[in-house]
Amino acid sequence: MKSTSLSVPLSILLSLTAADGLAAAADACDGRAITAAARVQVSDGTTFETKSYFQAADVAAIEHSYPGGETQLIAVEGPVAWARRGDRARLGGDDYRNFALGHQFHALLLFFDTLVSSGAERGDIPFGGAVRAGSGGDLPFGGRVYLVKGSAGDDPAGFLFELPDSPPMEVHFRDWRDAGGTRLPFNVEVDDGSRRFDYFFQDIGVAESSPAWFFEAVPAPDLDALQVQRLHRRLLAAHCLGDADMIAGLTAPEIIVSSRGELHRSTREETRESFTRTFERLEYREYHDLVEPVIEISQAGDLAWIAVSVRAVGVENGSGAEFDSQWSWIMLAKKIDGAWLHAGNASNRLQ
Repeated sequence: MKSTSLSVPLSILLSLTAADGLAAAADACDGRAITAAARVQVSDGTTFETKSYFQAADVAAIEHSYPGGETQLIAVEGPVAWARRGDRARLGGDDYRNFALGHQFHALLLFFDTLVSSGAERGDIPFGGAVRAGSGGDLPFGGRVYLVKGSAGDDPAGFLFELPDSPPMEVHFRDWRDAGGTRLPFNVEVDDGSRRFDYFFQDIGVAESSPAWFFEAVPAPDLDALQVQRLHRRLLAAHCLGDADMIAGLTAPEIIVSSRGELHRSTREETRESFTRTFERLEYREYHDLVEPVIEISQAGDLAWIAVSVRAVGVENGSGAEFDSQWSWIMLAKKIDGAWLHAGNASNRLQ
C-alpha cells in the first residue's frame, strides 16, 4: 500500500491481487477474514459495541449492539444489501452497501489501492482543521474516500469520506499496535460533522479461513433474495473446498439439468456421486462472479431463479494441467421445508 508502513501477510495480499478490482473481491475461493470488535463512546454521551466482518468489498457486515440488548446489522452480499434490527429484516440499496463497507476501517486501510478505483494523489485534502496530502478515489457503491498521509510520513492519519447526500466525514487513526504481524490502529475516531464516535478496539483479526466462514459468522435473516444469493455462493465455495457432501446438502431430493441439448434428472445421491468424481479430477482454486447475479423470486415465494456468469480456475489432478473457463447458467431454486435448495439448472460454457 502506498505511503504506509503496514506489513500485510503475503498470502492474503496475493489472494486479493490475483485479479483486478472487484473481480478479485468476488472470488468464492477467497478465505480472507478481517474481523474487529470495539466499544464505542459517542460525543453525546451514548455508548454501544460493534463487530465488523469483511471478506470482500461485496461481502461485508457491521453489527451494532446497544445497551439493553438491541442489535442492528447492515450487510452487503453481492447484489443484495440488507439490514436486520432485532427480529425485523429488510432489503436496501447503495446506502446500506456504503454503510457496511465504510465501517471496515482496517480492511479499507490494508487494501485501499485495490478497493478504491480511479485513485489519484492530492495535496489539498481538508482534514483535522488543516490541509493534508494523500490519495483517493471512487468507492464501489458511490462516493469517494481519501487516505490521508500522516504528518511524519509513516502511519496514515486517517480517511476523509465524501458520500452521496452527506457532509464530509473524517476518520482519525490512533494507538497503532501489532495485530497478528500487521500494524493497525486500535483507536479510530469518526467525526460525521454532528457527532464524534470513538472506537476502542479490543480485538482485530486478519487471517485466512474457510471460503464459507462469512455465512457462519453472519447468520442470514429470512429474506428470499439473500437466501438464494447465499445458496449460489455456497455452491461455488463447495467447489473450492472440493466438498461433494456440501453440494448434496444444498440440493433438492431431485433436480433437472439441461446440458448439451439434453435433459437429465438426478437424485441427491447421484449429485453427490457425480461431484465426488469431479473433485477427484479437478481442484478449483478460483471461482469468480464476473457480473452481479440476477435473482428473481416467484410471487408465491417458493420458487426462484438466479442467472450468473462465472469464471472457474484450477488444475487437473494427476496431470497438473491448468484450466480457466467461463460459464453462464440459470439455476432454479425451490424452497423446501423453509430452506432454499438447488432444484435444477441450464448452463453453457464460453468456448
